[in-house]
Amino acid sequence: MYLHKLIFQFKMLVDKKTFTSAAESLFISQPTLTQNMQRLEAELEVPLLFREGKKISLTVYGESLYQHACLLDRNYQQAMLSIDAIKHSHRQQLVVECGHAWSHGVLFNLMKDYVRQYPKIRMVIKNSNTAMGQQHLLKGECDLSLGAIPPPEKRITAINYVPIFSTGFVLFCSTEHPFAGMQNINQQQLDKCEWIILKHESENEEFNDPLLFPISPEKVRFDVSSVSNAIALALQTQCLLALPVHLEAEALHRGLVRINTADAIPSFYTGIMYLDDVLKYEHKKMFIDTIIYAKKDRASWCHSEIIL
Repeated sequence: MYLHKLIFQFKMLVDKKTFTSAAESLFISQPTLTQNMQRLEAELEVPLLFREGKKISLTVYGESLYQHACLLDRNYQQAMLSIDAIKHSHRQQLVVECGHAWSHGVLFNLMKDYVRQYPKIRMVIKNSNTAMGQQHLLKGECDLSLGAIPPPEKRITAINYVPIFSTGFVLFCSTEHPFAGMQNINQQQLDKCEWIILKHESENEEFNDPLLFPISPEKVRFDVSSVSNAIALALQTQCLLALPVHLEAEALHRGLVRINTADAIPSFYTGIMYLDDVLKYEHKKMFIDTIIYAKKDRASWCHSEIIL
Protein backbone atom coordinates (compact mmCIF):
# COMPACT_ATOMS: atom_id res chain seq x y z
CA MET A 1 0.00 0.00 0.00
CA TYR A 2 2.88 2.34 0.79
CA LEU A 3 4.46 2.00 -2.67
CA HIS A 4 1.05 2.14 -4.36
CA LYS A 5 0.40 5.51 -2.72
CA LEU A 6 3.78 6.88 -3.83
CA ILE A 7 3.30 5.57 -7.38
CA PHE A 8 -0.11 7.28 -7.56
CA GLN A 9 1.51 10.56 -6.44
CA PHE A 10 4.24 10.06 -9.05
CA LYS A 11 1.58 9.61 -11.78
CA MET A 12 -0.20 12.76 -10.63
CA LEU A 13 3.09 14.68 -10.75
CA VAL A 14 3.75 13.57 -14.34
CA ASP A 15 0.19 14.41 -15.39
CA LYS A 16 0.28 17.87 -13.78
CA LYS A 17 3.88 18.56 -14.89
CA THR A 18 4.90 20.61 -11.82
CA PHE A 19 5.29 19.85 -8.11
CA THR A 20 3.10 22.84 -7.21
CA SER A 21 0.13 21.79 -9.36
CA ALA A 22 0.41 18.11 -8.36
CA ALA A 23 0.64 18.92 -4.65
CA GLU A 24 -2.50 21.06 -4.90
CA SER A 25 -4.40 18.23 -6.63
CA LEU A 26 -3.22 15.73 -4.00
CA PHE A 27 -4.04 18.10 -1.11
CA ILE A 28 -0.54 17.82 0.33
CA SER A 29 2.28 20.32 0.65
CA GLN A 30 4.93 20.67 -2.04
CA PRO A 31 7.79 19.71 0.37
CA THR A 32 5.85 16.55 1.29
CA LEU A 33 5.44 15.60 -2.37
CA THR A 34 9.14 16.26 -3.01
CA GLN A 35 10.11 14.05 -0.06
CA ASN A 36 7.74 11.30 -1.21
CA MET A 37 9.29 11.27 -4.68
CA GLN A 38 12.73 11.00 -3.11
CA ARG A 39 11.45 8.09 -1.00
CA LEU A 40 10.07 6.39 -4.11
CA GLU A 41 13.39 6.76 -5.95
CA ALA A 42 15.23 5.41 -2.90
CA GLU A 43 12.85 2.47 -2.59
CA LEU A 44 13.23 1.56 -6.28
CA GLU A 45 16.96 2.41 -6.30
CA VAL A 46 16.68 4.26 -9.62
CA PRO A 47 16.31 7.93 -10.64
CA LEU A 48 12.84 8.73 -11.95
CA LEU A 49 12.93 12.48 -12.60
CA PHE A 50 15.12 15.21 -13.97
CA ARG A 51 14.36 18.53 -12.29
CA GLU A 52 14.94 21.66 -14.39
CA GLY A 53 13.70 24.60 -12.34
CA LYS A 54 9.94 24.20 -12.07
CA LYS A 55 9.80 21.74 -14.96
CA ILE A 56 10.32 18.00 -14.75
CA SER A 57 11.23 15.33 -17.29
CA LEU A 58 11.38 11.57 -16.95
CA THR A 59 14.32 9.20 -17.00
CA VAL A 60 13.97 5.90 -18.83
CA TYR A 61 12.98 4.36 -15.47
CA GLY A 62 10.42 7.12 -14.96
CA GLU A 63 8.90 6.54 -18.41
CA SER A 64 8.45 2.84 -17.64
CA LEU A 65 7.02 3.45 -14.18
CA TYR A 66 4.57 6.04 -15.56
CA GLN A 67 3.18 3.53 -18.07
CA HIS A 68 2.64 0.98 -15.30
CA ALA A 69 1.19 3.64 -12.99
CA CYS A 70 -1.38 4.43 -15.68
CA LEU A 71 -2.24 0.74 -15.92
CA LEU A 72 -2.67 0.50 -12.14
CA ASP A 73 -4.95 3.52 -12.12
CA ARG A 74 -6.89 2.19 -15.11
CA ASN A 75 -7.43 -1.20 -13.42
CA TYR A 76 -8.67 0.56 -10.30
CA GLN A 77 -11.16 2.61 -12.34
CA GLN A 78 -12.34 -0.48 -14.24
CA ALA A 79 -12.85 -2.34 -10.97
CA MET A 80 -14.99 0.49 -9.57
CA LEU A 81 -17.03 0.68 -12.78
CA SER A 82 -17.61 -3.07 -12.78
CA ILE A 83 -18.75 -3.07 -9.15
CA ASP A 84 -21.01 -0.10 -9.82
CA ALA A 85 -22.52 -1.78 -12.88
CA ILE A 86 -23.33 -4.90 -10.85
CA LYS A 87 -24.83 -2.85 -8.02
CA HIS A 88 -27.04 -0.71 -10.21
CA SER A 89 -27.49 -2.96 -13.28
CA HIS A 90 -26.01 -0.29 -15.53
CA ARG A 91 -25.76 -0.89 -19.24
CA GLN A 92 -22.22 -1.96 -20.19
CA GLN A 93 -20.22 0.74 -21.91
CA LEU A 94 -17.56 0.92 -24.62
CA VAL A 95 -15.58 4.13 -25.05
CA VAL A 96 -13.89 4.55 -28.44
CA GLU A 97 -11.69 7.43 -29.60
CA CYS A 98 -11.07 7.80 -33.32
CA GLY A 99 -9.63 10.06 -36.00
CA HIS A 100 -11.33 11.65 -39.00
CA ALA A 101 -10.37 8.75 -41.29
CA TRP A 102 -12.41 6.47 -39.03
CA SER A 103 -15.33 8.61 -37.96
CA HIS A 104 -16.38 9.53 -41.53
CA GLY A 105 -17.68 6.23 -42.84
CA VAL A 106 -15.05 3.60 -42.09
CA LEU A 107 -15.92 2.94 -38.45
CA PHE A 108 -19.66 2.69 -38.94
CA ASN A 109 -19.33 0.29 -41.85
CA LEU A 110 -17.00 -1.98 -39.91
CA MET A 111 -19.06 -2.02 -36.70
CA LYS A 112 -22.45 -2.91 -38.23
CA ASP A 113 -22.23 -6.54 -37.14
CA TYR A 114 -21.16 -5.52 -33.64
CA VAL A 115 -24.08 -3.12 -33.22
CA ARG A 116 -26.52 -5.86 -34.25
CA GLN A 117 -24.94 -8.46 -31.97
CA TYR A 118 -24.63 -6.21 -28.89
CA PRO A 119 -27.72 -3.97 -28.85
CA LYS A 120 -27.48 -3.34 -25.10
CA ILE A 121 -23.97 -1.85 -25.16
CA ARG A 122 -23.82 1.92 -24.65
CA MET A 123 -21.16 3.24 -27.04
CA VAL A 124 -19.33 6.51 -26.50
CA ILE A 125 -17.46 7.70 -29.62
CA LYS A 126 -15.05 10.62 -29.25
CA ASN A 127 -12.89 12.49 -31.73
CA SER A 128 -9.18 12.18 -31.02
CA ASN A 129 -5.80 12.10 -32.70
CA THR A 130 -3.17 9.38 -32.45
CA ALA A 131 -1.08 10.93 -29.69
CA MET A 132 -4.07 11.85 -27.54
CA GLY A 133 -5.62 8.42 -28.04
CA GLN A 134 -2.53 6.63 -26.78
CA GLN A 135 -2.32 8.85 -23.69
CA HIS A 136 -6.02 8.40 -22.95
CA LEU A 137 -5.63 4.63 -23.26
CA LEU A 138 -2.88 4.66 -20.64
CA LYS A 139 -4.94 6.87 -18.32
CA GLY A 140 -8.05 4.71 -18.66
CA GLU A 141 -10.08 7.44 -20.35
CA CYS A 142 -11.04 5.21 -23.29
CA ASP A 143 -11.20 1.49 -24.06
CA LEU A 144 -9.96 1.62 -27.65
CA SER A 145 -8.23 4.18 -29.83
CA LEU A 146 -8.63 4.09 -33.60
CA GLY A 147 -6.12 6.12 -35.54
CA ALA A 148 -2.81 6.31 -37.36
CA ILE A 149 -0.36 3.61 -36.27
CA PRO A 150 2.90 5.29 -35.19
CA PRO A 151 6.24 3.96 -36.44
CA PRO A 152 7.80 1.19 -34.29
CA GLU A 153 10.27 3.51 -32.56
CA LYS A 154 7.43 5.74 -31.31
CA ARG A 155 5.14 3.00 -30.02
CA ILE A 156 4.40 2.47 -26.33
CA THR A 157 5.20 -1.01 -25.05
CA ALA A 158 2.00 -1.32 -23.00
CA ILE A 159 -0.20 -0.74 -26.07
CA ASN A 160 -1.15 -3.28 -28.74
CA TYR A 161 -1.25 -1.96 -32.32
CA VAL A 162 -3.33 -3.72 -35.02
CA PRO A 163 -3.21 -2.12 -38.50
CA ILE A 164 -6.53 -2.31 -40.36
CA PHE A 165 -6.07 -0.29 -43.55
CA SER A 166 -3.62 2.04 -45.25
CA THR A 167 -4.71 5.54 -46.12
CA GLY A 168 -3.33 8.90 -47.17
CA PHE A 169 -4.29 12.44 -48.06
CA VAL A 170 -5.99 14.03 -51.06
CA LEU A 171 -5.54 17.73 -51.85
CA PHE A 172 -8.48 19.95 -52.79
CA CYS A 173 -9.21 23.50 -53.93
CA SER A 174 -12.25 25.49 -55.04
CA THR A 175 -13.37 25.63 -58.67
CA GLU A 176 -12.16 29.27 -58.72
CA HIS A 177 -8.60 28.38 -57.73
CA PRO A 178 -5.88 28.57 -60.44
CA PHE A 179 -5.00 24.91 -59.70
CA ALA A 180 -8.48 23.68 -60.65
CA GLY A 181 -8.10 21.72 -63.88
CA MET A 182 -4.29 22.01 -63.96
CA GLN A 183 -2.17 18.88 -64.28
CA ASN A 184 0.88 17.81 -62.27
CA ILE A 185 1.02 20.57 -59.65
CA ASN A 186 4.50 20.38 -58.11
CA GLN A 187 5.71 20.93 -54.55
CA GLN A 188 7.09 24.40 -55.28
CA GLN A 189 3.67 25.53 -56.48
CA LEU A 190 2.01 24.04 -53.40
CA ASP A 191 4.50 25.78 -51.11
CA LYS A 192 3.39 29.19 -52.37
CA CYS A 193 -0.26 28.67 -51.33
CA GLU A 194 -2.12 29.24 -48.09
CA TRP A 195 -3.71 26.25 -46.39
CA ILE A 196 -6.54 25.03 -44.20
CA ILE A 197 -5.57 22.44 -41.57
CA LEU A 198 -8.16 19.91 -40.41
CA LYS A 199 -7.25 18.52 -37.02
CA HIS A 200 -8.84 17.42 -33.78
CA GLU A 201 -9.41 19.66 -30.83
CA SER A 202 -6.90 19.05 -28.05
CA GLU A 203 -6.98 19.98 -24.41
CA ASN A 204 -3.19 19.88 -24.43
CA GLU A 205 -1.21 21.65 -27.16
CA GLU A 206 1.68 19.21 -26.92
CA PHE A 207 -0.52 16.44 -28.29
CA ASN A 208 -0.21 17.24 -31.98
CA ASP A 209 -1.25 14.69 -34.55
CA PRO A 210 2.02 13.23 -35.89
CA LEU A 211 0.44 12.47 -39.24
CA LEU A 212 -1.15 15.77 -40.19
CA PHE A 213 -0.40 16.67 -43.78
CA PRO A 214 2.95 18.51 -43.61
CA ILE A 215 2.43 22.25 -44.10
CA SER A 216 4.74 25.11 -43.11
CA PRO A 217 3.17 26.96 -40.14
CA GLU A 218 3.48 30.33 -41.85
CA LYS A 219 1.33 29.02 -44.73
CA VAL A 220 -1.58 27.99 -42.48
CA ARG A 221 -4.44 30.49 -42.60
CA PHE A 222 -7.23 28.43 -41.01
CA ASP A 223 -6.93 25.80 -38.29
CA VAL A 224 -10.26 23.97 -37.82
CA SER A 225 -11.54 20.78 -36.21
CA SER A 226 -14.79 20.44 -38.21
CA VAL A 227 -14.84 18.67 -41.58
CA SER A 228 -17.84 20.75 -42.72
CA ASN A 229 -16.14 24.02 -41.76
CA ALA A 230 -12.92 23.02 -43.50
CA ILE A 231 -14.73 22.24 -46.76
CA ALA A 232 -16.81 25.44 -46.52
CA LEU A 233 -13.67 27.54 -46.05
CA ALA A 234 -11.99 25.87 -49.02
CA LEU A 235 -15.02 26.69 -51.16
CA GLN A 236 -15.03 30.37 -50.14
CA THR A 237 -11.27 31.09 -50.17
CA GLN A 238 -8.17 30.52 -52.26
CA CYS A 239 -6.75 28.17 -49.61
CA LEU A 240 -5.86 24.55 -50.26
CA LEU A 241 -7.17 21.71 -48.10
CA ALA A 242 -5.68 18.28 -47.40
CA LEU A 243 -8.24 15.65 -46.37
CA PRO A 244 -7.99 11.92 -45.58
CA VAL A 245 -8.87 9.89 -48.66
CA HIS A 246 -12.08 8.68 -46.98
CA LEU A 247 -13.45 12.21 -47.19
CA GLU A 248 -12.89 12.52 -50.94
CA ALA A 249 -16.49 11.70 -51.90
CA GLU A 250 -17.85 14.23 -49.40
CA ALA A 251 -15.46 16.95 -50.60
CA LEU A 252 -16.34 16.37 -54.27
CA HIS A 253 -20.06 16.26 -53.48
CA ARG A 254 -19.77 19.63 -51.73
CA GLY A 255 -18.12 21.17 -54.81
CA LEU A 256 -14.37 21.00 -54.21
CA VAL A 257 -11.93 19.98 -56.95
CA ARG A 258 -9.21 17.40 -56.47
CA ILE A 259 -5.73 18.76 -57.16
CA ASN A 260 -3.66 16.76 -59.62
CA THR A 261 -0.16 16.55 -58.11
CA ALA A 262 3.07 15.60 -59.81
CA ASP A 263 4.51 13.90 -56.71
CA ALA A 264 3.04 10.91 -54.92
CA ILE A 265 1.62 11.67 -51.47
CA PRO A 266 2.85 9.21 -48.81
CA SER A 267 0.39 6.77 -47.26
CA PHE A 268 0.32 5.41 -43.73
CA TYR A 269 -1.34 2.64 -41.74
CA THR A 270 -4.27 3.25 -39.44
CA GLY A 271 -5.79 0.74 -37.06
CA ILE A 272 -6.80 -0.26 -33.53
CA MET A 273 -4.80 0.52 -30.39
CA TYR A 274 -5.69 -1.11 -27.07
CA LEU A 275 -4.34 -2.41 -23.76
CA ASP A 276 -4.43 -6.06 -22.75
CA ASP A 277 -6.96 -5.44 -19.97
CA VAL A 278 -9.83 -4.78 -22.44
CA LEU A 279 -9.59 -8.42 -23.52
CA LYS A 280 -11.03 -9.39 -20.11
CA TYR A 281 -14.40 -7.96 -21.19
CA GLU A 282 -16.31 -9.93 -23.79
CA HIS A 283 -18.09 -6.94 -25.36
CA LYS A 284 -14.80 -5.01 -25.72
CA LYS A 285 -12.85 -7.95 -27.11
CA MET A 286 -15.68 -8.68 -29.53
CA PHE A 287 -15.55 -5.13 -30.88
CA ILE A 288 -11.86 -5.61 -31.74
CA ASP A 289 -12.57 -8.99 -33.33
CA THR A 290 -15.50 -7.57 -35.32
CA ILE A 291 -13.39 -4.75 -36.77
CA ILE A 292 -10.57 -7.14 -37.69
CA TYR A 293 -12.87 -9.67 -39.36
CA ALA A 294 -15.12 -7.09 -41.01
CA LYS A 295 -12.21 -5.56 -42.91
CA LYS A 296 -11.89 -8.81 -44.89
CA ASP A 297 -15.49 -8.72 -46.01
CA ARG A 298 -15.95 -5.05 -46.88
CA ALA A 299 -13.03 -4.09 -49.11
CA SER A 300 -15.43 -2.62 -51.65
CA TRP A 301 -16.59 0.33 -49.52
CA CYS A 302 -13.14 1.77 -48.91
CA HIS A 303 -10.93 3.72 -51.34
CA SER A 304 -7.87 2.73 -49.32
CA GLU A 305 -5.97 -0.50 -49.24
CA ILE A 306 -7.40 -2.99 -46.74
CA ILE A 307 -4.73 -4.96 -44.86
CA LEU A 308 -5.65 -8.62 -44.96
